[in-house]
Formats: sequence, C-alpha cells, structure tokens
Amino acid sequence: MTNEVVQLTQNHLWGAGSEWFWAFGQFVVVAITLYLIQRQVRLQTRQTEIEAMSHVVETVCTIQERWNSETMQRVRNEVCNQWEKGNREFDGACEHIANFFEELGTFVKIKAIPEDTTWDVQSWNVEYYWNVFEKGILKERDECKEEVFCEFEQLFRKMRKISDDKGWPSVDEASIVKFIQREIRMTKACLDLQKPSGYFSH
Repeated sequence: MTNEVVQLTQNHLWGAGSEWFWAFGQFVVVAITLYLIQRQVRLQTRQTEIEAMSHVVETVCTIQERWNSETMQRVRNEVCNQWEKGNREFDGACEHIANFFEELGTFVKIKAIPEDTTWDVQSWNVEYYWNVFEKGILKERDECKEEVFCEFEQLFRKMRKISDDKGWPSVDEASIVKFIQREIRMTKACLDLQKPSGYFSH
C-alpha cells in the first residue's frame, strides 16, 4: 500500500500530468518574490520621503534662524524706520534683505524647498518687501545693466500666484504702511528682549 502511494505521488510530481504542480509552485514563488520586492520598494520609498521631509524641515529652520537673527532684525528695523520717514532709497541695508530673498528664491528654483512650504513660512515677507524694494531694484538694474535680484522677483511671482489662487488680497500702499509698522514693532520688541539685563543694586 505504501509503495503504491509513493509511486502515485511520484507519478504526479515527476511523471506525465505533473506540469500543473510545477506551474503552481512557480506561481507561488513568483507571487512571494513580487510581494517581497513591493514591500521593499514601499519601505525604501517611505524612507526616502522621510529623508526628503527632514531635509526640507532642516533647511526651513536654517532660513528662519537667519531671518530672525539679531543682525537681520536690526537691518529690517532700520530699513522700515527709514521707509516710514520717507527715505525710500535702495541702500546697502535694503540689499542685505534682498540678498536673503535672492538666496531663498534660488532654493525654491532648485526645488530644495517646495513652493507651498515657502509660501507658508515666507510669502508675507516676500510679497511686501518686493513691493517696498521694487522701484529701487529696477533703478539699480537700469544703472548696472544687469538683472540683479532676478530670483527674488521670480520668487515674488511664484508666491503671488499661490496667493491669488487662494484668494488673498494684493499688496497695496495702505497694506504696505501696516506691514512696515508691524515690522518696526516686532523687530523692536525682539531686539529689546535681546538686550542684556542690567544688574540689580544691593
């Protein structure tokens, strides 16, 4: 009886008509292999996404640290105070701020930072400072015959397009005045907090 069972099994595995078994076995192996490959790809894709997001977060934090540094706050405070007093010249202090946005525009251009993320963290400043500096930048372009701060301008246009799509109001003279006052108030408050505390007398 045992020999008959073994012979029958061998005939099904090795003899005529055994193709179905090997085809099924091959199907199972292929299916398992594809599943493992798909799982590995998903893990690698997820890991890549996490690394990309970490890079963006790190870059944004670095940019925000520069924007809120004591030096930048002093420059912003000076520029806005001069603007409020009627001095609209595009001087070295203005160039310092414009250079910051020029670099930010380059980061967005090479896709180191997504446009939507940039809009979330800096669109307000980009749009208002471009409008404050636009005449001075255009004058400087005319004088030096070069497209200076072109990445800043492209960044402004990208931010403005997203703002338009979201239905945000355009920048006008009245809103610029409020922005300037806000910048003066905020930078002054931060700079005052950064001053060393005096010693109490005993």
